[in-house]
Amino acid sequence: MSREPLVSIIIPTFNRRQLVSDAIDSGLAQTHPHCEIIVVDDGSDDDTIPFLRRKYGQRIRLFSQDNQGPGIARNRGIAEARGEFIHFLDADDQMLPEKIAICLEVFRRRPEISVIYSHYQFVTPDGTTPQDTPPFERFSENPFCELLAKTGCHILISSSMYRAEALRSVGGFEADTRFRSAEDWDLFLRLARQHKFYGIDQRLVLRRVHADMLSDDKLRGAWGRLKTVQNARDYGWETCMSADEFDRKEAARHHMLALYLWQQGERRRARQHFEQAMTIYPPEARPRRLFWLFTWLLPASSMVWTSRIARVILRR
Repeated sequence: MSREPLVSIIIPTFNRRQLVSDAIDSGLAQTHPHCEIIVVDDGSDDDTIPFLRRKYGQRIRLFSQDNQGPGIARNRGIAEARGEFIHFLDADDQMLPEKIAICLEVFRRRPEISVIYSHYQFVTPDGTTPQDTPPFERFSENPFCELLAKTGCHILISSSMYRAEALRSVGGFEADTRFRSAEDWDLFLRLARQHKFYGIDQRLVLRRVHADMLSDDKLRGAWGRLKTVQNARDYGWETCMSADEFDRKEAARHHMLALYLWQQGERRRARQHFEQAMTIYPPEARPRRLFWLFTWLLPASSMVWTSRIARVILRR
């Protein structure tokens, strides 16, 4: 066993007492014989810590911190990890037993690869019943421009495994407690600048779909995607697109955040982001000025027909 590479499976959790056991059990059930399970509790108030201590004892390494978000919880796991390889697993997801072994075989055959991700299967809240799952999207081995062109992260963090040295070379996740959505997209962009990726078209992870998913927070997601694009101004985007294209991309993220703020009744903040979108990308300022004006006059329910009017203006 000592000759087998150690793999650190890092599971951040926040108020997931009823689900995290399935994630931990899937880590303990790996066919690869040399894994450590690192659970980082991110300030749960549902007695997760005593529950896990009673159930697992020394079979897992358990850490806790004040609530700071999943990225910073994963950073704590990275700091504590002893493995040559690191695999992330969200508390509401599960790995199939052969997941680690299959990834390690690719790492063994392809020493130039630093990041591996796989396909996954959506399942219902019971954790087992399959749901319709989008087709697998495989990126090139140098996917920076492909990832940047997206509007969000198209690699599931729970399906991803890394050489630990590569993960640490980019500093892990950004240490911003507000960055609680799209923080994985930001990480993948930074990794893709320096390291090669490999996608496995096998459904090796179960992605549980339930009512309390963090990824369903639209406002937090819009802010995270905007922040990721803003961060990417320092990531070498010039190799992928023109300055005009990048400005348009950032303006679109301001626009989407403004829409969600408007929906939440935060009209003043919504106007600020519409204004920033108009400043960053003037060619589309005219229709955005309409949105800006309507935040003064109309409820958020008017957004649908406002969007239709804006599309007409853009075509002229």
